[in-house]
Amino acid sequence: MAMSLFFHSVPPFVPRCRLMTLAALTIAAPVFVACGGDDGQEAVPPATFTSLGAPTGYTNSAAMAVSADGSIVVGTATNSAGDRQAFRWSEKLGPIGLGFMPGGTHSAATAVSADGSVVVGIGDSTTEPATPAGLFRWTNTSGVVRLSSPLGAYLCSGSGISGDGMIVVGTCLTINSEAFRWNALAPPISLGRFGGGSNQTSSAVAVSKDGSTIVGTGHPVLTGALLWDSDGSPTVLGMLVGDATSSARAVSRDGAVVVGTSIDNSQVARAFRWTQAKGMTALGSAPPGFNGTFATGISGVGSIVVGYGTGSGTDAALIWDSKHAWRTLADALEADFKTVVPGWKLTRAMAISDDGRTIVGYGVNPGGQTEAWLVRLPR
Repeated sequence: MAMSLFFHSVPPFVPRCRLMTLAALTIAAPVFVACGGDDGQEAVPPATFTSLGAPTGYTNSAAMAVSADGSIVVGTATNSAGDRQAFRWSEKLGPIGLGFMPGGTHSAATAVSADGSVVVGIGDSTTEPATPAGLFRWTNTSGVVRLSSPLGAYLCSGSGISGDGMIVVGTCLTINSEAFRWNALAPPISLGRFGGGSNQTSSAVAVSKDGSTIVGTGHPVLTGALLWDSDGSPTVLGMLVGDATSSARAVSRDGAVVVGTSIDNSQVARAFRWTQAKGMTALGSAPPGFNGTFATGISGVGSIVVGYGTGSGTDAALIWDSKHAWRTLADALEADFKTVVPGWKLTRAMAISDDGRTIVGYGVNPGGQTEAWLVRLPR
């Protein structure tokens, strides 16, 4: 099996709106439209939207992960030639490129520690053993440091990191795809492969903030979504009833809640939420105009899920909670916070902060380019 390494509630009446621009729409400039208050109703605190831009020399960007407090965002920037570089964004410094592994020309950031000080990602390297895709760990003092690959593995991808930045999880191509865990800079430990005969496979996608739980997939058809506890023991989560495959994508801070996507034989995707008490349950129907839902991020206690919907000609960033079920993020911002984002298409929400107040992802900006964004919800 080949492993892929790279990659409606609208108020019936809206009072007069006034454009609230904290700065011109440039890198890291929050822009939003706030409505309400002029008709005597209590004003609703608006959410803020920030376009994150891209490092110098790059034109497009995508946010993939956010620190626990929402202050640090990591992702990947792309230039006009198609070259990629991992970046780290903060409000003070904006998007800063993280560089490459030795001899490399491409990198992508996939996860960040709770305080934003450690970043994990993927990149190429020409040093021995040369690889088009290896796993790296970045800190401000060490820069990009390649993590060792399992013996015989040619390709590796890192996709999850614990809150303290010490545990990294990902997938390497050995015989087939195989899930691994790295403890800081120590050699990787296999989490095993699942399935039958030569078709055994697995992948690790995320790890809980406390490092106790790793989630991903065993064999996508024979086992579906999977979790591993702190000693590497697996628990099969399976898939939604009647579906063909499933994979876990994100996990709450203590490992108690897991979210992911289950897909039926017609390739229709349904996001799920799993707990020990209730097992795997579907997160409900997609918003009108969409026929598939994908869960990509979860808040610290597991009460809010973000992701994206497909099926309306373009993807749309989604948000879920038990009161409202799935809504497009754009609709939720307008309904709950009287906030709209002029000219943007919010296509994918990729991650949410521990407190559920900061959401990051990417979309199409008013100029038609793919750009990372951050939404911050009021307290």
